[in-house]
Amino acid sequence: MTSLPTRAGLFVRTVIAGVSCLFLSSGVVVAVLLLIGVPIYAGVHYGVEVLSSLAILLGFDFRLAAEPLAVALVVAVGMPCLAAVELSLRTVRTARERSAPAGALAQGIIELASYVLLLSSLLIVLSTLPVLRSVLPLPLFGLLVLLGFFYLLMAGYLWAAHEWIRSKDEVNDERTTGGNWLVIGIFIVGYLSMAYWVGFALLVVAALVWLVFGSIIVPNHVDGVRDAIERRAAEIAEEEPVDPAATYGITDEAKWVRIRLEQTTALRPTLLVTVTGIVIVGASYWAATFVSVETVVVSVAAVSAVAFVGIHVGATIRTEFTGNNAVLRNLEDRFDLEALTVTDIESVDQIAGTAGSNSNSDRKVDVNASLESIVTRLAGQVDLPPPEIRVLEHGTPVALTVGYRPAVSTLVLSRGLIETLEYHELEAAIAHELAHVANRDAAVLTALSAPSAVARLARSRYGYNPVVEPLAMLVGTISRWYVALVSRGREYAADDGAVAITGDPAALASALESLDADLERRPSTDLRERDAATAFAIVPPPWEKHPFFDRTRRFIARRVFGTHPPTEKRIDRLRAQV
Repeated sequence: MTSLPTRAGLFVRTVIAGVSCLFLSSGVVVAVLLLIGVPIYAGVHYGVEVLSSLAILLGFDFRLAAEPLAVALVVAVGMPCLAAVELSLRTVRTARERSAPAGALAQGIIELASYVLLLSSLLIVLSTLPVLRSVLPLPLFGLLVLLGFFYLLMAGYLWAAHEWIRSKDEVNDERTTGGNWLVIGIFIVGYLSMAYWVGFALLVVAALVWLVFGSIIVPNHVDGVRDAIERRAAEIAEEEPVDPAATYGITDEAKWVRIRLEQTTALRPTLLVTVTGIVIVGASYWAATFVSVETVVVSVAAVSAVAFVGIHVGATIRTEFTGNNAVLRNLEDRFDLEALTVTDIESVDQIAGTAGSNSNSDRKVDVNASLESIVTRLAGQVDLPPPEIRVLEHGTPVALTVGYRPAVSTLVLSRGLIETLEYHELEAAIAHELAHVANRDAAVLTALSAPSAVARLARSRYGYNPVVEPLAMLVGTISRWYVALVSRGREYAADDGAVAITGDPAALASALESLDADLERRPSTDLRERDAATAFAIVPPPWEKHPFFDRTRRFIARRVFGTHPPTEKRIDRLRAQV
């Protein structure tokens, strides 16, 4: 039983961690809103100025029609551009889920959006420099400018190194060559529009408009262009072309969205999109006739950014609470994580009887014969619904439980853990994880680890990005601190809960000892100290000694960011109860 001071301390730590997580998530959302809103504002503002200038040259009345019409036209063009980015993000995400390569069009648009994000971050920094110069001491301001310069050098170097390594990698990855060629073509068009004639930029606009509406109206034509780009890119790179049948592209995602819209609204998607577009464009024209163009442009940028970010935040929150949370998706993204398939299940009594006999004292429990029975029985003892069981196909011993509610919790056990532990030890380890569910530890840690898991997913899904990468690293570092703040104290409570379930503290002590020893013998790069998933593991990963500052690094990793108390103390505490 946990003492009152310990309970009070855990409550205070949880509150501090929850507030930190809330502030961190809010800060990330604000940063993303700025990163998306700034380029939208700049693009709309630039488009309105160009079209207004052209309208004056053609003799339109500047005061009555030119600026409102320019606003309406720019908004009409900007909508397909944002739709193309959204479709591309959805395409890449779905392609990853299906273990298929994403199409060149989607990859090219995401690569282009990465450069736009970089430009957006620079614009934000440049806009804040005058303010910082007026409030900061000159040495500190100079240091910030110097750090910014080194950041640009690092970002450019790492991006170039990332592309070079990817191009030299002989392993078949999920990316296709055509996307890079699309980005190069767009940059050429952009250079021509800046250096010679602004009308060249209309080629990019026309391509994006064709891409969105073509994916809905004439998808076969868009697929043909995509396949031609892939074949040509493969010829230049002297590679085998990507099989079109194996590629998941924008048109495939557009078909899925169209089907969902038809099922949800019972309306034709083309009619729905057309009416929505007319309403938005008409509202922009009407607003520009009553207020200043600057106000309309700022409003368009703000509404677009909020809508774009809101869609993704809403989808993330919805996914979190339907059982497929970010921590679990992160594990699925990195490892072979299979649902348990059970055949010819023996009764628990039979297994327990054979496990207890002398002739079978060294027997390892077969996962297909007993795991479901063990989990169901132990969960029933604490009045919990049995969690879904997922098997991690890896030799490293891992046991963890994630989920916001007991009904949608998932228990992950690795093959290494199942093969390492005896029957009574495996039972104690499972009881420890179920105690986390009963104590709501799994729910708390799943929520606190969500920002870090989402950041890791973004990094792995969309590749290196000089804006997303530093932001993801910052999120990971901060979340590691407050997750560790909470998880250390909860391990003792879960140990007590496991003993209450099994009535055998020696079994859990033996399991912890076996797992700790096995991890020391077989260190793995799967779950390291900086990995958010380590907070859910039953024992921490082994410490890797470093040639320099090992003691300092160990103190920071195990005391400041450590997610578990020392395993030796837990073992001694359990054996004292025997």
